Amino acid sequence: MRLKDKFLPLLAKYDVLSLGIICLFCFITLSYCATTLGISYYEARIFYGNGDIIGHIVRASCSVFGQNDFGMRLPLVIMHIVSIILLYKLSKFYLKYKLDRILSVLLYVLLPGSVASALIINDAGLIILLTLLLLYIFHLRLNFVFYTLFCLLVFVDRSFFVLFLSFFIYAIYKKQAGLAWLSAILIGFSIYLFGFDTYGKPSGHFVDTFGIFAAVFSPFVFLFFVYTIYRIWIKEEKEILWFVSVSAFCFCMVLSIRQKLELTEFLPFCIIATPLIIRTFLASYRIRLPKFRKSHQISAFIVISILIINWFLIIFNPILYVVTKNPENHFVYKFHIAKDIAKQLKKQNIHAVYTTDDRLRLELKFYGISDQGSFELIKNGNDIEIYKYGKRVAGYDLRRRQGI
Repeated sequence: MRLKDKFLPLLAKYDVLSLGIICLFCFITLSYCATTLGISYYEARIFYGNGDIIGHIVRASCSVFGQNDFGMRLPLVIMHIVSIILLYKLSKFYLKYKLDRILSVLLYVLLPGSVASALIINDAGLIILLTLLLLYIFHLRLNFVFYTLFCLLVFVDRSFFVLFLSFFIYAIYKKQAGLAWLSAILIGFSIYLFGFDTYGKPSGHFVDTFGIFAAVFSPFVFLFFVYTIYRIWIKEEKEILWFVSVSAFCFCMVLSIRQKLELTEFLPFCIIATPLIIRTFLASYRIRLPKFRKSHQISAFIVISILIINWFLIIFNPILYVVTKNPENHFVYKFHIAKDIAKQLKKQNIHAVYTTDDRLRLELKFYGISDQGSFELIKNGNDIEIYKYGKRVAGYDLRRRQGI
């Protein structure tokens, strides 16, 4: 008996245990990665800003667990774990078999965009969590709870404009006048609160947007995502999860023809479509006789292998410096520098340093390095050197400021 014939039935038989192991594994690995990533300039702006809900959440976490990388990213990891559980619960309305539900969770966990939402300080993780919660409540037909949460989401983030739009289209399709009117009102109120940008001269970003979607899903999964939403469009019953994903994707791609978009406002609504992807793939797989399933098995093996490799490289990303010719081309280079600079400054008992780099100055502030001091930090030097796996990735000179 082949390994898959033993392993996959066990996943289905002990689905709750399997889900628990997946959540525990994700928590451990993501917590480890959270301690290796420093703060970026974009994250520092959120941390020290006042407008973002996620900023309030991470500041509250740091007040409890200390102002460090783990304390800052812990809320995102927890939201990711809760999202995994909600996705499994939601998949019960789309997937008949327990094994299929576990596979949809595994696919979601391995997607690069899913991992990024659990580690990078932005609204994506919160959007995914609240969207999955809303969809789950919707399927449970808890109308009072659903409509209460549905209305409250308009105050959370401008991104939920897409969610209201998808429910509006769904309500028209299902001829539910009450939901359609409420969704339309919330669309208008969202535009009133947050605005709707159509700034600048028309400029095409369609190809760039398409490429980012491919990176977030991984190329092969993205192609199958597009095939899935197209197949459901022309052949299958259209459920609310499909409306959410297809509305976000199509609206984003159409707008990208004219202007550059904040893709974190659209991507969270697409990567939660893994139950639909799994259902479409397995339906195509199971309808064939065993001897005609070889191409599906090979495709699945290639996709899973690529996803696992991508996941490994994201979690253990510093190892890529070994093979990266220019360290600044490393995909998370901006997350690694300020943290190591702060460590070396504190070793020299320096807690204040001046730099002309406004971005670096804000990042260092998170680690307790103020910008008023008798020393100046100058890039491309040798006084402070940062190494990853034995390779020098950055260097700074530390000089006394004139007249201080």
